[in-house]
Amino acid sequence: MKDKYYDYITKTGLKICYIEKPNFLTSYVGIGTLYGSRDVEFYHQDQKILSKKGMAHFIEHKLFSMPEGDAFAEFSSLNASANAYTDIEKTIYYFTTTKDIFAPLELLLRMYFTPHFIEEEVEREKSIIASEIKMHNDDPQSRFFHKTLEALYPNAPIAGEATGSLKSIQAIKAEDLSLAYEAFYTTDNSFLTIVSNESKDKVFSFIEAVLDTVAVYRGLPKRKTYSFKATPPKEVIYEAKVEQTTATLSIRFFASYEDKSICRYIMGILDSLFSPMSRYYKKLHKKKLFFADIEYSVTSLSDTCYCLITTNSNVPFDFLTEIESKLRNLGKKDLDREITELYIKYIRSRQLVLEDDIETLGEEALILALEKSSYKLIEEEAKLTPESFTTYIPYFHKAVYGKAICKKSKKSI
Repeated sequence: MKDKYYDYITKTGLKICYIEKPNFLTSYVGIGTLYGSRDVEFYHQDQKILSKKGMAHFIEHKLFSMPEGDAFAEFSSLNASANAYTDIEKTIYYFTTTKDIFAPLELLLRMYFTPHFIEEEVEREKSIIASEIKMHNDDPQSRFFHKTLEALYPNAPIAGEATGSLKSIQAIKAEDLSLAYEAFYTTDNSFLTIVSNESKDKVFSFIEAVLDTVAVYRGLPKRKTYSFKATPPKEVIYEAKVEQTTATLSIRFFASYEDKSICRYIMGILDSLFSPMSRYYKKLHKKKLFFADIEYSVTSLSDTCYCLITTNSNVPFDFLTEIESKLRNLGKKDLDREITELYIKYIRSRQLVLEDDIETLGEEALILALEKSSYKLIEEEAKLTPESFTTYIPYFHKAVYGKAICKKSKKSI
């Protein structure tokens, strides 16, 4: 890649990835912690903590409430567009700007490292988060997604809604937020990524100066580990107010993001099978096993990796049985070389697009850093070859499979 990439660790232990883009006006700054919706059980100062569901997302909301006012409004006044999100394993805060980065950078660091959890404000925030929860509860596809993951990962918190439940958030207190914050919002558990045209030395010196003015926590949190040995049920039937039946095949791989490129390889294999250009797709279509696009995604976590293959079907069980059999018995002959080569071209062209898409570049670099990977992986993935995909075929043979069907509720007829 043409970009200049630099690693830096502050005196306080905060790790920084800086990507220099001399000819661009837009800058991206993001900071994240390895703390997400699955972290409902952890240890802090040798004490076992059973956290409330939705705690990571609640902290994300409350960090924008600073003693001097709403951080969103302050970012806007500084000509910066800010946002944040919480997922299964991480929480990320970021901003983009076409103006000077230093004032919003200082604001981001102060906001992140200066929690302000006041009981009265925590209580007020509950109604806002409750509205989010109700919105998710009213979305049948969102509910179906979480039901599918609950079945694929029995007795593990991976499938939990980031927002928590109406019951769980009502039980959250300011002291709960403080305890979780101290455990996870440490410099050792955080990463800062910057994409900018500023001098790296000037940026690093500025960050050191800001961090000298705030109190930070150190250390790494101790999480509960899971083995994921439980077997999913043969099938999950979810009834909802829907007009079309959705079929999802869920696949649990024995891999994690330590296998750095698994998502790219698995997606390439799935493209070979389920791209509308593939022989297998045409075979499924001829059998009338589906009537919409076949969608597929791969998600890699610190200790597991899963894939979801979804479509609308009038014969959902037949569709799921057919594709599960195909994947369990996948062979080299099933990979379409022409489609695989097109997928590789897509990866390479995406790399070129990333050089101009500052926000996506910054976010990907931050996510890779939090996953203990390197920004250079983006460049390495451009070296894919059609032959390299065959290495990942056995992953499908050893995987755990689950079937899930969302159909129209009899109550809504």
